[in-house]
Formats: sequence, C-alpha cells, structure tokens
Amino acid sequence: MGTQPRLSAQEGGVSFPGQLTLGAIPGAAPDKWVRRWRERFPAISLRVVYYDDAGAPERLIAGTVDISYHRSREGLQLPEEGLFHRVRLYTEQAVVCAARDHCVAAAEDSVDVAELFDEPFLDPRGMVSEPADPHRPLAGEELARAERIALEVVASGAGLLVMPHSVARSLSRKDVVTRVLDQAPGYDVSLLWLRERDSEQIQEFIGVARGRRAQSPRSAVSSADIQHSADVQHSADARRKEPARRPQARGGARGGQRQGGATRRRPRGGGRGGSGRR
Repeated sequence: MGTQPRLSAQEGGVSFPGQLTLGAIPGAAPDKWVRRWRERFPAISLRVVYYDDAGAPERLIAGTVDISYHRSREGLQLPEEGLFHRVRLYTEQAVVCAARDHCVAAAEDSVDVAELFDEPFLDPRGMVSEPADPHRPLAGEELARAERIALEVVASGAGLLVMPHSVARSLSRKDVVTRVLDQAPGYDVSLLWLRERDSEQIQEFIGVARGRRAQSPRSAVSSADIQHSADVQHSADARRKEPARRPQARGGARGGQRQGGATRRRPRGGGRGGSGRR
C-alpha cells in the first residue's frame, strides 16, 4: 500500500487537509507534542510557527494558523469568547526581573508584590516603535523583541519587569535576576481554535496535547490503523515465542524423536523385525 502524500502548501490562508499549523508563543515547548503527532499521523504534517503573545485570535480568524497557544493574565476572558474553543493547559507563575544589584536579588526564591509597591515597572509594549505584524512568523531575536529590549533597561537598574516564568527563563541574562512574584496573578496558558473550523485533525491534536493514548476509543483518525498495527505486532510476537525445531539427523530419526509427525518406537524385547511375542 502506498503512503498518503504529505501536503504542505496553503491556499487562501487556510491549510490543506494534509497539514495542521500550530501557532506557538515565547516560552512554549511543543516538541513532545510534535514527536507524538509524527509517530501517530506521519501523513499529516504538523507545522509549528512562533509569534509574539499578542494576536492569537486574529491569526485564527484570518486562517494564518489552525490552532494556537494563547496566554493571558489569570482569570481574564477573551473578548470574542464565543468564537473559540478553549482548552486550558496550565497556569504559569509571574516573576519579577531586576538588576543583579537590586534589593530583589537578596530574596532567596520569591518576593511579595506588596514589597515592590513603590518600584517603577516597565511595560514592554512601549519599548518598540511599531508592533510586529501579528501574522508574520518570528524567530531568533525577533521573537519577544520588546521583552528583550525591556530586559536591557532592567539590567541598567532603571526599573523592574514582570513576565511569565517560561519567557524569563528563555531570555535569561547574567546581569538580571528573576524571583517568583507572590500574591500576583499568574498567566493562563491555553489552546485556542475557531468553533466553525473544528475538525477531526484538531480534535486529534487536542488529544495528543492532553496526553490521550493512541489506543483511546476517542481517537477517530487512526483507530483502524492502530488495530491493524497491534494485530501485526501480536502475530510477530507469537512467531518469536514458538520453539525452534531441531534439525533432523541424516538417514532418519533416532528412537524417541519425531519424524514426519509420528514417533517410532523400538520393538519390545525382540530382535529386528520381531514383535517380541510368542
């Protein structure tokens, strides 16, 4: 049987059925999902493209991506909540970034937000003259560019910066320290996709992201293939467990050994050709 073609082109902003596009954000690590997807659905290409946090709903509406990470402050709702399906993945801690010689560095693990009430805080959105095009993929230093610039200001001692823990870790600098910010709202990280463009492929991806096993009855795309693979594996295992047949000696088998499916027995107490009976 031939393999299905892997399609990777796009037309009119909407992915062909042979491809699924995931919009990722700074700090996200979908590598495990990608590996599982390729193992289960090798004929459907999973394309991962990185963008800044802002603009996930717009990218979904425009068809730039099929499904997207979305990060927002804890407890906030989407303005267009009714347009999207949303699966919450986890809540991420907020951290405060400060210069290495700032008093925040004296805290061992965390600092209470009330202790920083009089400190100046930076807003990364004001660090760039023009926001990035939300539909243009970003890589390298272009990704989270505003946060990178803000961290340079933090390193100079001119202010503090609050950001998600994963982003701070990915942008870490030797001249900046980070501490968990206690009593501050965290960040809800979710997967979003349009209700009107829901599909079996997207549902399968959600299953992969939530840890659903390939043998799950909720898996619609590959249930027959999974059963076929299991049957083939079972047959192979059964063959390996069969005892190996001994090679037969030339000129016939010795007494007590099988030959041709029968057992030859020596005559009782008699000579050759005799029955041993009177």
